Amino acid sequence: MSCLRESVLSKMDSTYSGSYGRIKAARIEFLSEGFIANLREMDIEAITRALSATAYKEDIDALYSIYSNPELLDMAINRRLVRRNRIALFAPPPNASDMLNAYLSKWDIRNIKSIITSIYLGYSLRQSEAFLVSFRDVPVGAFAGNMTADDFNILLGQSGMDALVETLSRYGYGQVLMQEMEKYRKEGDVAPMLHALDRFYYKRLFASLRFYLGNEGPLIRYFGEEVDAYNIMVLLTAKQMKVQFEIIRESLLPYGTLSMENFQALYGSESVEEMAGKLGDRFGTGDVAARYRESGDLNSFESGMRHHIYDRYEGILSSQSLSIGSVFAFVFRAERERDILHSIATSKVYGIEPQKIALLAGGV
Repeated sequence: MSCLRESVLSKMDSTYSGSYGRIKAARIEFLSEGFIANLREMDIEAITRALSATAYKEDIDALYSIYSNPELLDMAINRRLVRRNRIALFAPPPNASDMLNAYLSKWDIRNIKSIITSIYLGYSLRQSEAFLVSFRDVPVGAFAGNMTADDFNILLGQSGMDALVETLSRYGYGQVLMQEMEKYRKEGDVAPMLHALDRFYYKRLFASLRFYLGNEGPLIRYFGEEVDAYNIMVLLTAKQMKVQFEIIRESLLPYGTLSMENFQALYGSESVEEMAGKLGDRFGTGDVAARYRESGDLNSFESGMRHHIYDRYEGILSSQSLSIGSVFAFVFRAERERDILHSIATSKVYGIEPQKIALLAGGV
């Protein structure tokens, strides 16, 4: 038994010890399932009061004089995620930090996409606190990645698409966008630019994933299935639009666990519902098919797959004390809580019945 204990301890990296303690302390702030279940029965103002008795009090108080509900609640939820990501960013040792930096850059890319789309549509965005905010004071992005609020202030100061892409070169994103600029000038379509950012993100992420202590396998598999979910959404959207498979082939990313042959076979399904049924056991899409038949909305598939993958890996990663897996488990849990609270708040704004909120939020 002592030899086994020494073997386990030898795989633990002592550089995690101090940062792991901070993450362990921050995990205590996560809301319980029972607390969240009670929120589903409240209105927006009652939810805000209830969250004011938790760690969210600091976020609500900081924004109270600037915003009112529902923007206040949305902002406070996002602000807590930003703060938790900042805790995680300082947790990994230098040899593993590029994994987390690569992952969190997804928030930078989401914000860049929002800026590109706003320029394309002629809308204005502004910066407030740690967020991008639309002209209606609706938060459209959180500065939860690697780029700072000052970085985005510079981007928001650009007058057009060419100036924006040129400025993004200093952050590593401009080069990939420049390859799509000629097509944008000719066709006026930003979709290839947005997809190029997705390809860039996943290429960087998978280039960063490597074995550091030897227990990173579950994390690497997690991201492989996340790419599968991304590709499945491409397939489902194309099937709904009745697009030929060859047209979307190049849009499928190569980093997942499913092969191109798998995707082509799936695409031979007669309908979205049939495709979802074939994927049900592995990706949790079967239960969502009934909701899709009622609404025709594919978004439930995306949230359903994301929560299904999370549920499969959360326990494994959380149990990897003093490892990069435990850091990512904290980040994933923070995102999960943010998504659930955001879904509940949005459901209240649009008057959705309480019994349906749990479905929209993907459960707890």
